[in-house]
Amino acid sequence: MAIIMDSTLLPDYSPSVPAPDYSSMPLPGEHCIQRTARQTLYEHGSVSFSYLENGMSLTLRGCREEEGAPVFGLCSTVHGEFEPTDREKIVSVAVKLEGHIFIKEGTRVSSTLLLSQQRTLWEMDDTETVCPGLLPLSVSFPANYWDKESERFIRLPPSFSTMRPWRAGVVYTLSIVLRKKKCSLFCLRTARDLSMDIHLQYKPRVRPPRPAPIYFSSLKQCPDEWQEETWSINSSFLHNGDSLFTAECYFFLPSVRVFSMSESIPFHLSFSGSISWLRREPTPEKDDEGELFDGPIHVFLVRQTTVRGKHSKAVQEEILGRGSLIVGDGAILDKMSPHEAVCVSWDGALRCDMPLSCSAFNTPVLEVKDYIVLSLVNPLRPMKMMEADAHYAIPIRLVTHPWIDRS
Repeated sequence: MAIIMDSTLLPDYSPSVPAPDYSSMPLPGEHCIQRTARQTLYEHGSVSFSYLENGMSLTLRGCREEEGAPVFGLCSTVHGEFEPTDREKIVSVAVKLEGHIFIKEGTRVSSTLLLSQQRTLWEMDDTETVCPGLLPLSVSFPANYWDKESERFIRLPPSFSTMRPWRAGVVYTLSIVLRKKKCSLFCLRTARDLSMDIHLQYKPRVRPPRPAPIYFSSLKQCPDEWQEETWSINSSFLHNGDSLFTAECYFFLPSVRVFSMSESIPFHLSFSGSISWLRREPTPEKDDEGELFDGPIHVFLVRQTTVRGKHSKAVQEEILGRGSLIVGDGAILDKMSPHEAVCVSWDGALRCDMPLSCSAFNTPVLEVKDYIVLSLVNPLRPMKMMEADAHYAIPIRLVTHPWIDRS
């Protein structure tokens, strides 16, 4: 049965307003104040590597070179050609890309599989054909790997090696696996396997999502350009008789929190507390009220490496740099009372002074983290050995390459 509806019963709809035109380019009278570029995939290199082993030849193309090794980036593809020998004896040829995390805890070595991809390049059929003399190959790095214990995808870590706190490494290997006929009449096996293994370096080019400001200014170009960290100090580590060391520390750093290893990290530090804590103890040679500290708060750049074994873990911290402080113009403290409260500000910068091979990363068994550490102690000691109220750690991330404008 057909149902006929009266068109007069339908509501009246007004014409839709056309959607506005969106463009990443500013219109006349507008200007861009902040832009986050889309992450790009691996940029192919122009270097080739050739390997010879037992008469076999393997050539890898389109990669980068670092310290004499082939380097591949994010989601990159390993391209090349393989030239076998004794082709009439070959049953099959396959290429395998594997990644492992190796950890040596005492005499025990554990291995965590990150990836294992295998592709058959050639296989003998029923017609008894001979293996070709040149086999092209291609196999790609994934962006993530599946972790069985946490049951989630994790970003594939870069190639990495460390001797402390335990010996550990992230290793990637490209293998050519050949199966050949067995010629001996007295051997029960009909085929034997040969392997040609090549170590690859997986090093994604990681950049900050946007540039960091060059210096701290009360006039900000973007509202969220800087981020404030507040450290309320109530420490018994530095004390004067029975009194605790009480102060407020306000630390401003670029809100992006991702910085290139090759560039300085600007910051601004404000310290509010008693002026007596800003002065050294009087010395016998001096009859005045003491000299001003270069800074009551010391700023460090620290990389922390954590290795987790089956029943324990170990942590190693390395100081990458120390912040330089410039006292602000308002710090005129010479004539103030020793017990008077004062607020002093510094502009400063941090720079990584140690060579690093990779960006920070995180896996369940091996992780590398970066921190800006504010400390009452100089020189800095390992954070796990310091009193909790004597330092303040701010997580950041150091990456391999600086930000570039792709607009």
